[in-house]
Amino acid sequence: MMYQAVLKSSIQLAKGCTEPVAVALAAAKCGAQLDRAEPVKIEVAVSANIFKNALAVIVPGTGEAGLPVAASLGYLWGDPAAGLGVIPRLTADQRAQVLELAHSAKVTVNVADVPDKLYVAVKVTTLAGHTALTKIAGSHTNIYFVQQDDQVVLDNGKPTQAAPAGWLTFMWRTTLADVWDFATNQEAVEDLQFILTTRDHNLALAQDGFEHHYGMGVGQAMASAKGLGHTDNLTSRIIARTAAAADARMGGSQLLAATNSGSGNQGITATVPVCVAAEEWGVSEEQLIRALTLSHLTSIYIHSFLPSLTAYCATHSAAMGAATGICYLAGGTVEDAARAIKIMIGDANGMICDGAGCSCAVKVSTAVQTMIKAVDMALQGITIPATNGVVSASVDETIRGLGRLTSEGMAGTDSIILKIMRAKNK
Repeated sequence: MMYQAVLKSSIQLAKGCTEPVAVALAAAKCGAQLDRAEPVKIEVAVSANIFKNALAVIVPGTGEAGLPVAASLGYLWGDPAAGLGVIPRLTADQRAQVLELAHSAKVTVNVADVPDKLYVAVKVTTLAGHTALTKIAGSHTNIYFVQQDDQVVLDNGKPTQAAPAGWLTFMWRTTLADVWDFATNQEAVEDLQFILTTRDHNLALAQDGFEHHYGMGVGQAMASAKGLGHTDNLTSRIIARTAAAADARMGGSQLLAATNSGSGNQGITATVPVCVAAEEWGVSEEQLIRALTLSHLTSIYIHSFLPSLTAYCATHSAAMGAATGICYLAGGTVEDAARAIKIMIGDANGMICDGAGCSCAVKVSTAVQTMIKAVDMALQGITIPATNGVVSASVDETIRGLGRLTSEGMAGTDSIILKIMRAKNK
């Protein structure tokens, strides 16, 4: 079934933020080509979106942020066969070697003059004069070009927007009702067991976020629910555990996250609220599996209309997936889920992505709070009418409108964000 293939393709395990991870992966491929010989030069060139998302986020196991750290770690210790899990658990000595290389003049980072949202090129020159070049585009793990010295080892051609992947065109033709029917009725539950991977990894990240102080300590702060005005303990637990997982991931936790649409934070947002609600309500494992399937697949459906990397914070669209899963667990219908999504698109839509960092945990908590409010209203039969703003009569048309707003309406936002960020670091 195509939906199942889409889920398995989109849900991957990643350690750390996927943008610096992509750089670490390219560097690791160079390291494998050169047997990790002593480098004299590591040149990193990335698209503006990759640069933006890697500027402030902590690279797991290093305690520091930045693409020089990610590239150094990848070259010295990364396993290119591990994909998004390229970053290993570092010893103290390994960490010291990574930071020594990262802080040297050997590593340079530049923004590439390319139209791609997701592009990474890493070139390494060794002391003996050998070189390796690795390029990634289209997705965080799509290594499409490898060259060693003068020999081209791999050349699959850079992917273009003009030729979208087959699964993407499939999702463009689907509807929320189709997704609901697949997740809740059509597929045998034993064929969806793999979705529990998202529960296991993302709840472990939440626990890690409570036990250690990462980033801003957002999850720990939210756990107290002070100042939030919430009397519903379930609401407080959902917000706190989701924020704690994002905080741990952005703050350098060495645990793996289960991603959605190439993002660990989106994977966390689509997973943790559904799992916490399932625990509270004591639902069966089958109900949890179907709710997680519904949440993740809805998130992928909505994200299929968005650019791979954008100025729109897609934890908000991932929270729409969680809204759908929670509506299902609460005994709601696809019409309830549609109302919730329309409320979210008409409410707090437009939260910007100004790069990965500890602030992501705050944004995740905002998306989840919006989701809980929307579900509450939707289950009471309330939604934003189609006469208002970007909300259309059909939820699917509303979702497509969100895609247009993000792709066209926010097209110039990234460059302004990047100028502000780079001005701070001069």
